[in-house]
Amino acid sequence: MSTYQYYEFQALDRPLTEKEQDYIHTLSSRVQLNRTQAIFLYNYGDFRGQPQQLLDKCFDIMLYTANWGSRQLMFRLPKSLINPVELEPYQVADSIKISTTEQSVIIDINIFEEDLNGWTDGEGLLPRMLSLRDDLLQGDYRILYLGWLKAAHLCEDCDPETCIEPPIPANLHNLSNPLKAFVDFVELNQDLIEAAAQLSPQCETQSDSIPKLQQIIPQLSEQERNDFLARLLQGELNLNLKLTQRLRSLSQKSTPQILSDSPRRSLSELLTIAVELNHLRKQKEKQAAKQEKVKKIQELAPRESKIWEQVFHEIGCKQVKAYDRAIGHLLNLQDIAEYQGKLPEFQARVRQIQEDYKNLRGVMSRLQDAHLWQD
Repeated sequence: MSTYQYYEFQALDRPLTEKEQDYIHTLSSRVQLNRTQAIFLYNYGDFRGQPQQLLDKCFDIMLYTANWGSRQLMFRLPKSLINPVELEPYQVADSIKISTTEQSVIIDINIFEEDLNGWTDGEGLLPRMLSLRDDLLQGDYRILYLGWLKAAHLCEDCDPETCIEPPIPANLHNLSNPLKAFVDFVELNQDLIEAAAQLSPQCETQSDSIPKLQQIIPQLSEQERNDFLARLLQGELNLNLKLTQRLRSLSQKSTPQILSDSPRRSLSELLTIAVELNHLRKQKEKQAAKQEKVKKIQELAPRESKIWEQVFHEIGCKQVKAYDRAIGHLLNLQDIAEYQGKLPEFQARVRQIQEDYKNLRGVMSRLQDAHLWQD
């Protein structure tokens, strides 16, 4: 049986050098490589390199998926722009790991779940999540919290009663498209997200805060403004993030991403809330479906006699697709009869159809398959 493994690496801060590209070619002859991206696809065999080492050496973000239930997303972040201590509470044994190298902080979200088994095409997944790296650098840790929700639920070493959630980020109720892509990637339960979001505050987003930060620029000294401009000309990496951090420090208002004074819930509490929300959601969906069905019946009821005519016309065509349309009409007529309290009359007419067209096996079998058959 063939396997499927897909690795994709992306360089975001700077393009790869020729030397780095030469090094990557030594790892696999199958690599699809350009100045910002490397893709390794395996149906047999395996990647000879070490993904984390390659990430730290050449790239900024990596995605991995395999058809035996592995989903992995890894980030490399500059040490100068992030405090790894803030990230540590989101770690989960064997699934979410925060580590440091000489210049970088590595975030490794590595989910394994047998229920994720399947041939998930990795191509096109990572581009939808690239901006999550910038979110992390700007203090938005929703990706980490969502990863914790998934990983803690799967972790055999996590006792749901004593496993306490990490700091709760803001805006969990309003996920960005990249975060939704991550949720789909790891197949995180929507009810569990909604349960977690109950204590997540609504705050201005990074993009919302930019106009306010622009108003603070005049507070920088002329020397500091000139320094930023000189560094911009020199092509300093991540200078926009460094300027943002500096302006926030002048505003004396940190990015409101963490609700630090919120009471922390256990994993067991979150799971219980999720079950309750699932029950409420299904009740609402059932009620909405019922209302929609009644609306449809009320629209069809005045045409009941015409629909019966269509049933006999379709049966008379003696064609496969026509038989299918006839069954569809009969199902609508059954709903109308049930709604009007005239089910016995409907059943009697179906028995007559069974008698009149008993030699049409296509009709008879479809009546049985649609549970319309009357004994």
